[in-house]
Amino acid sequence: MWLLRSILAFAGLGAVMMFAISNIDQRVDVVVFTRTYHDVYLNLVLLCAGLVGAAICFAIMIVREFALRASLRRARRDNVRLDQELMALRNLPLAGVLPGDRLPKPRQDR
Repeated sequence: MWLLRSILAFAGLGAVMMFAISNIDQRVDVVVFTRTYHDVYLNLVLLCAGLVGAAICFAIMIVREFALRASLRRARRDNVRLDQELMALRNLPLAGVLPGDRLPKPRQDR
């Protein structure tokens, strides 16, 4: 899985680099919300867009990582609680059964 992701990332990076090299002299007008920037190099626009996209992906990844870690902490805490409960149940004495005693014979009512 990681190999496929790496190959796709490399191919995407290569495509962006080819696009940037082929448009090295291009200038564009960029509108960001309400501001307009005139005669900006297209390569600079691509770089900024890539950095903003990477920052957004990183922020989402960090939030997801914290959620997964919190879930893991809860699961470990529940596991410890259940282990303690199981240990307590294993150590309970058997009420009414003494060592060496046999189980009582069932009564036969006729």
